[in-house]
Amino acid sequence: MHLVYMGQSGQTGTSVGDPSQPHEVVAGLMLHETQTVSVNGEFDALCRRHFGAPLGQPGAPVQIRPVDLFQGLRHFAPWPPERRSELIQDCLNILIRRETPLIAACIDKRELASARANATSPAALLWNNPIEPVMSRFLFALSMYLDEMNMSNLNHDQIMAGDLPVSQFALIVAQEGANIKPRFLPEFLRSDEGIDATALHENFCFVNAEDSPGMQLANLCAYFIRRWLQTPNNPNPYFETLRDNRVVQVIYPVTL
Repeated sequence: MHLVYMGQSGQTGTSVGDPSQPHEVVAGLMLHETQTVSVNGEFDALCRRHFGAPLGQPGAPVQIRPVDLFQGLRHFAPWPPERRSELIQDCLNILIRRETPLIAACIDKRELASARANATSPAALLWNNPIEPVMSRFLFALSMYLDEMNMSNLNHDQIMAGDLPVSQFALIVAQEGANIKPRFLPEFLRSDEGIDATALHENFCFVNAEDSPGMQLANLCAYFIRRWLQTPNNPNPYFETLRDNRVVQVIYPVTL
């Protein structure tokens, strides 16, 4: 079983007009269940090293929020950029060492606003919130990735015979209190794109981000993907190190 920790960035609710956050991103960090203990241990160790205590204890924040760490806000306000950069890189190195697969989907909310205003996309008029099409694209991309994993374990005769047993499964872990709703998964599984998604567990598992290192790492990844989408022609070293070290597998945009 793979646990897919769902990170998010650029959430603005139903609004599509925030110029500072023109994209919404979801990013699924895929950890095999046998890796979670070691990842949690590494994350706890780096927190003790950087803060002198585990998260939530005196001297440490409750959780590592990407915007606070990157921009030097709240707990990180006294930290110089070099110290914040070292913590970011230590977090990303947990994933880079394992080549942890990261699958993402995104939407340009400016394109969504234009499609609604000009009635160029019937679907755009039905979506109440940008997260709806983003989650649909994400679940499709994750299903395709799982299919590739399952196909890679088959021999030529099995493939030719259409004998396609499923050996790689995924459970999506979403953040409690965020805008990912339980209904998104059954709706996808009933859709034309999701009807064959037999490797996906049929329900989300919801957790608090402060209790989940995997969720906090996924949120960091989603944040740096969003920053790259916003300024793709500028240097984005944290996104680039994830991409170049084979962590980022696919970024699937919603097309309108």
